[in-house]
Amino acid sequence: MDWPENPLRIDPAQTLCGISDLIQNKFNHLNRRVAVIGLSGGLDSSLTTSLVVKSLGADRVKLYYLPERNSKPIHRKHAVLHANQLGADLKIINITPILRAMRIYSLLPLNFFPGRKLKALAVNYGRERFLKHSQGEFLSIRLNGSGGSWVSRGNAYACAKHRVRSVILYREAERLNGMVIGAANKTEWLTGTFTQWGCDHNADVMPLLHLYRSQLEVLADHLNLPEEIRNKKADPDILPGLNNKGELLGSFEKADQILWGLENLIDLPDLEKWFGAEEIRYIQTLVRNSVQYRETPYSLL
Repeated sequence: MDWPENPLRIDPAQTLCGISDLIQNKFNHLNRRVAVIGLSGGLDSSLTTSLVVKSLGADRVKLYYLPERNSKPIHRKHAVLHANQLGADLKIINITPILRAMRIYSLLPLNFFPGRKLKALAVNYGRERFLKHSQGEFLSIRLNGSGGSWVSRGNAYACAKHRVRSVILYREAERLNGMVIGAANKTEWLTGTFTQWGCDHNADVMPLLHLYRSQLEVLADHLNLPEEIRNKKADPDILPGLNNKGELLGSFEKADQILWGLENLIDLPDLEKWFGAEEIRYIQTLVRNSVQYRETPYSLL
């Protein structure tokens, strides 16, 4: 099979129209008063926010930036910038007291290291010391960590933050008769690079879930999102030293094309004509190991 010239090509105007219809239809079907969005300052949530404001109007959108003590100030700056640009209401709620009460910070001994840079160095040393992370092996091991290991503790440390954020977003949605809108994309959904039952998993509607991460960049350019947001790395901002989710996959563009090939059932020998066998196996491993993240709870129903 010949590889298509550009398998990930999309028509921005047509794509945006379909997303707008989805948002409006779900909003009306649920009979909600407002849309509730967790705005992190990153590209995914910023793009989602722009699409929702465009679909429903700024007066029907409630934005929440939910930092904790290790959050980078630059993301707060970008969240405020984008909310102001759209004219949408933004509320900032610090979740540090909740995480402290849950003893989340005690899972990793980062308190011994003053300052964000030293904490990041400590995390990177731990990754070097306790697991391989070349070619993104961190993700594969993260999905299969042994109980009580530093990898498992780090996973719990990071995931708890997004789960707390999810609880807050749904509290606000229920208080305001709102609809929670998530910002997950197909790349992170298929590779398990999201938090199960976290704010990047729980939502009433996921308008970007049918799009690969590299396709979001096309939409961001089309909507003229702030340059600072469009050009920044995909920083999950949940663990010091982990600054670019894309690097964990090799690159978004390459991972997206491999995922497209796997989804479209391209024979492995054909796929290996364009990508390395090791790169393909790695993406396959992530997809296989994260299957349970995408399924409803196992039961006899």
